[in-house]
Amino acid sequence: MIRFLATRMLWGFFVLLTVAVVTFVLTYVVPADPARAIVGLRGSAEDVARIRDALGLNEPFMVQLGGYLARTLQGDLGHSYHHRTEVLPLILSRVPATAQLALAGIAISLVIGVPLGVLAARRRGSGWDRAATMLSTVLVSVPAFWLGYMLIDLLAFRPLMAFDLALFPIGGYEPMDLRYLALPALTLGATGAAYYTRLTRSAMLDELHQDYVRTAQAKGLGDRRVTWRHAFRNTLPPLLTQLGLDLGFFLGGVVIIEQVFSWPGVGRLAVDSITNTDIPLIMGTVMFGTFCIVVANLLVDLVIALIDPRIRY
Repeated sequence: MIRFLATRMLWGFFVLLTVAVVTFVLTYVVPADPARAIVGLRGSAEDVARIRDALGLNEPFMVQLGGYLARTLQGDLGHSYHHRTEVLPLILSRVPATAQLALAGIAISLVIGVPLGVLAARRRGSGWDRAATMLSTVLVSVPAFWLGYMLIDLLAFRPLMAFDLALFPIGGYEPMDLRYLALPALTLGATGAAYYTRLTRSAMLDELHQDYVRTAQAKGLGDRRVTWRHAFRNTLPPLLTQLGLDLGFFLGGVVIIEQVFSWPGVGRLAVDSITNTDIPLIMGTVMFGTFCIVVANLLVDLVIALIDPRIRY
């Protein structure tokens, strides 16, 4: 188990290092001058030159890359040009909002997608199966921003205009307030539910045709017990793997959803950093998102290894 954990941690470090190098190279070749972004369009050439020298932008590429990697290893993601503050504390201040949205969206995805996938697999070829397949296809095809705007229009804007009924506030954020959380979480969860429905259905169909399922049925066990206590338990590894990917990705910032609903999370911060050509903040949000994905996948790998010891080998 220790060797398994060490291998996964080594691969995680390699992923972080690769993303750090690629991100730095991409921001280095971008035709944008961070010094000019700091002083503004009306700043003099002397001010631009002075700031470039202070930031070390005139140093050779390898020197800049080495300094960036060394600072990143120490937890220093740089100083935001636009917000005039350190990047890491700024990102961490947005994490609670993103975490609240991510966990709520994943919960909705699982509550809808997993039971629907199991039902579709148990009744393959029936009306339930066709309805679940059609619903998942529609939800996968619908753009998340369009679904978000439709929910805002139908459930927030129209009741407010027609009946002066503010069921769901438009925009803004209040910690742990379900009125603000409901629509963005539903938008995020509806799209995720489609993927979990397909994944669960596919995994369950594979398991329901295994010999151990027929043996359990031959012993007289009920269909519900065979489905949930035997077949479904063996579908957990692929489901947990997908859950780890989603959790890491969502915690890194749900860009589209946060932008549509004016949600003050990490994803919206990343969009603002690109708009303002804030290079340290761009690299910081990318590294933070990558870190979340790596950690989430590491935790999922450990859980799967505990559930199925064969994974360790």
